[in-house]
Amino acid sequence: MSSITEQLCLPGEAAKPDRSGAAKLALGLTASEFDALPSTKGDAVAYRDLFAPHRDLPRKLQRWAQANSLALRSLTILNRDRGSMSEKFLFGLPDGYAVESVLIRRRDGYTACVSSQVGCAFACRFCASGQAGLKRNLAAAEIVEQVVQLGPKVNRIVFMGIGEPLNNYGNVLRAIRILRDRRGMDFPTTGITISSIGIPKALRDLREEHLGINLTISLHATTQEVRAKLIPGAKKHELSQVVQAALSWARRHNRTVTFVYLLLPGVNDSVEDAQRLVAMFADTPARLNLMRWNPVDSIDFGRTSDRTLQLFKSRLERAGVPVVVRDTQGMDIDAACGQLWLRDLRGGRALAASASVATAKAI
Repeated sequence: MSSITEQLCLPGEAAKPDRSGAAKLALGLTASEFDALPSTKGDAVAYRDLFAPHRDLPRKLQRWAQANSLALRSLTILNRDRGSMSEKFLFGLPDGYAVESVLIRRRDGYTACVSSQVGCAFACRFCASGQAGLKRNLAAAEIVEQVVQLGPKVNRIVFMGIGEPLNNYGNVLRAIRILRDRRGMDFPTTGITISSIGIPKALRDLREEHLGINLTISLHATTQEVRAKLIPGAKKHELSQVVQAALSWARRHNRTVTFVYLLLPGVNDSVEDAQRLVAMFADTPARLNLMRWNPVDSIDFGRTSDRTLQLFKSRLERAGVPVVVRDTQGMDIDAACGQLWLRDLRGGRALAASASVATAKAI
């Protein structure tokens, strides 16, 4: 594992903040909004120039940003941890908070696992991200910039970082539309996945969107009682409504929805649980991803055995339910699912990262 600290300072970053305190960010512009801005005399800037992945942005772009009182970048790379197949980035935000993103190497490219909120309101008991609660939503530009800074090799994006994407619906959908614009990054929507605990109203809204994205629902239980214990913030969302709203989305878009099921010994791995899953998903446009828990400090859950996992999987397969066991990536750098932390620069481990940046700048 290696740790690298670096500071990104670009002209145009001194833009005046809006009412929320965040600077106006160029990466949050749609193509039509970009076209509506006054041009800078002598500087021909194209919309795709905003998404340049390299550190040294063209001077004409810097002049354009200054003329339009826009910040070209807002995230600071405070730390990078490299593992065998993944790399975790700690991004500092202008207001002093920080979020984590992960770059995952695959045989056919790279996946960007991005955050959508600072913290999370749903407090899943098996996840580190929600332990400090929700601090704020990320702006669309802050979401887009994570992808830009993770590099040009990214060919898949998953909203599986910190936060609940559908709880920041407007900014997440705006970010997706910016990322897919042909004049900009031209990212295929079929390579974008939203991972959610399932908010029925938001799922119904997503059903009406003309976006060919992928959808993953974190299910983790077969009864309302167990799910409410595992995901306290989802108590008001009936399990049956979550499942039906997700399946309705799948039928509307002629796609398969993935339901993630984290097996926890003695909690949701019984024969009865398997039978209830069969009743829910047999003959539906659904696929089940079985997972094992990734250990998180201060959270006491057991890790299911190979035998239990295979027996559970076999019961589903015999009933004709498509099911796979999902491999875990990033455990060697605490970057696997559920392990990303909210890090506040006013304390804790992120403070040390901030101090390292200050030292690097002094050198």
